[in-house]
Amino acid sequence: MFPINTFFKYVRSTASFSSLLLIIVVFVIGQFVHAGSESVYEDETALFGFGGPVESSQDNAGFFRGTASIGTNLESTEENAFVFEGAIILGSSHPLSNLIPTRDGLQKYRVQEGDSLSGIAAKFGISLQTIKWANSTLRSVIQPGDEITVLPVSGVLYSTKEGDSLESIAGLYQIDPQTIRDYNPNFQKVLDKPGELLVLPFAKPVGSNGFSSSQNLPNLGNFFVLPASGWNWGRLHDSNAVDIADQCGKPIYAAADGLVVEESDEGFWNQGHGNYVILEHSNGVRTRYSHTSKNLVGVGDYVSTGDHIALIGNTGNTHGPTGCHLHFEVDGARNPFAVR
Repeated sequence: MFPINTFFKYVRSTASFSSLLLIIVVFVIGQFVHAGSESVYEDETALFGFGGPVESSQDNAGFFRGTASIGTNLESTEENAFVFEGAIILGSSHPLSNLIPTRDGLQKYRVQEGDSLSGIAAKFGISLQTIKWANSTLRSVIQPGDEITVLPVSGVLYSTKEGDSLESIAGLYQIDPQTIRDYNPNFQKVLDKPGELLVLPFAKPVGSNGFSSSQNLPNLGNFFVLPASGWNWGRLHDSNAVDIADQCGKPIYAAADGLVVEESDEGFWNQGHGNYVILEHSNGVRTRYSHTSKNLVGVGDYVSTGDHIALIGNTGNTHGPTGCHLHFEVDGARNPFAVR
């Protein structure tokens, strides 16, 4: 037999020693890589994320193929149970992580420590009134663990009745039938079965226009300042309102100190109001500024008398050559700018 030490002496004496050593190293590494890849791909249900494969098991039964997970060794819990195909896993601090699916496609939010109704409304981009209307048994003080029905848009929930049609419901609530279709893809099936729930976007409960007429209301004197510098038509019309005409883009001012409790800047119909801002004042009186082209404040902002809050526009139900004007409403007191 050829002595092994003689072999290595021979190899070291040749120029090919380094090349042979490189080949041996590459071969060994290749064997390890091959073995590792077989262990990963043996299970066809292996899932992949940004931290490596996540094994399919009872511990993470909420995961689906294609889910992008942040990190590794994530477990399925109450806090991260909402993981959808092709979606990034949400942390427990994200509002969507506390949503509960319902049979009719609506969403329920489980109240967390520190939540408030106004804060929940802001999280989901809907009005506080929408939450109150959709949860008639809701207590004034919410507690962790309470479940709140959340609509996908500001509006009301309608329980269907025998003989209902899309047009009859839209007429009753004074909204565009197309908006009902947009937010209720299965509206026809819902209408065919009494007692089902229909989302009515931008609607308000029947008999509640939100703003009162001027009869028997207190006169607050000089509490309000003129909210725009254009032409005040001075004619009191529906909802205790007056129209002030001016060019689109001209400023709209806060008529008094107040908190922004509602606003819409999406170009929606909103029962003819178009874009609008609602302020609540210290005495409980509210003012609405409608048909705006752009809002400069958001829900939760506190503004002072004369602050620039929006721009005059012609959104919603407007008339005339340009339609540009401010529809100014007062709820809870006389409108001081109604002169006829």
